[in-house]
Order: sequence, then structure tokens, then C-alpha cells
Amino acid sequence: TNLKAFTGYVAPTTETSIANYDALIASMKSENSSVATKKAAYSLAVDVRQKHFLKEPTSISKMLSPIVAAVRAKMGKSAKEVADITSLMTKIRGEKPPKLKEGDTAETVSQSERSYGSMTQNFSDIVTTLTALGADYAVVQTNLKLPALLTKVAAITAANNAVTTTYGSLKTTVDSRANKYDDLGERTQRIKESVKSQYGVGSTEYKLIKGLKV
Repeated sequence: TNLKAFTGYVAPTTETSIANYDALIASMKSENSSVATKKAAYSLAVDVRQKHFLKEPTSISKMLSPIVAAVRAKMGKSAKEVADITSLMTKIRGEKPPKLKEGDTAETVSQSERSYGSMTQNFSDIVTTLTALGADYAVVQTNLKLPALLTKVAAITAANNAVTTTYGSLKTTVDSRANKYDDLGERTQRIKESVKSQYGVGSTEYKLIKGLKV
């Protein structure tokens, strides 16, 4: 805004012309909006996945005990199927994936995705074991019947994919925005030096912009 009011300003480079500097700022405003939108989408995807695994009444964490209890009641606590399901249940409960947030390192993201991937696979293996039992797996609760469990496997798989996709999109946009801010900082410094050179250290023009931080 100040540059547009300066009489006779000559940009030292094409990138520091008023038009191109203005275009960069407009692009960054758009990028800011895009980051906000993608952050909201990512946050929603994380919340949906948390509900499937932990938070809602039909979450995996709340299904495990009733499932193994039903198999134990039908087949006896010494049955191999009970041991197999109990082992998988222990693995699921032992996973403690960190909740992802913007700014996490690649290592943190990878750790979280491996954990949720493992829990998904272990739960899928439980459902496969229950399917093999046929009529020996009989439960009253609708959400614990095989059709519902198969639907849950599909849902948590989709939830994992949604988190991965939205996080990747967010990270790409955040990195792009960071590069543009670096570019803005460099262009701003060149413009300040140019104004100081053209109008003088004590000029009104230089005083107007020298203290503006980017």
C-alpha cells in the first residue's frame, strides 16, 4: 500500500515490482484460506477415526470384551479361538498411537499410521476368526454380529485412508505456504533496501516501511 503511494518507485527486480509483490500477497491470502480449510478437513477425519476406535459406544475398544466373552461362553476359555482372539485383542489395546496435529514430524506421523494400521489389521483378523466359527459365534447385540463387524472393518479402513489423505494434502499446502512466506520475506528486504537507496535513509518513504516486519 505504501509503495503504491511513493512517487517514482523503481523496483530493483521483476519479482519486487509492485504488481508482482501484490500478486504474491494475494496468492498467500488464498493459501491461508486453503490451509484453514484443509486443517478443518484433517481435524474432522482425525475425530471420525477416534470415534471408530475409541470414543463412540460402538467403537472397537468397547467391542473387544463382549466379543471375546461371547466366544469364551460358547467354546470354553481353553479353546484355541479364544486364545487367538485374546492375543489380537491384547495387541490392539497395547497400541498407543499419538494424536496427529499440524506440525508433527514425519516420524510421528509414521508411528501413528503404523499403530492405527496395526489395530485395523488385528481387528480384521479377529473378524476373520469369528467368521470361521460360523454358528458357534452367536451374539445378541446387533453391533457385534458379523455383518456389523464387517461394516466396521470397512469403516475404520476408510477412516485411516481419510486421515492419511487429508494430512498429506494439509502438509503439502502448509509447506507451500512456508516457501511463499520465505519468498515474501526476501522480497520485502530487497524492497526496503531499494527504497532506502532511492529515497534516502532519512526519507519519509523509508521511515514508513523500515519498521514493518514480515
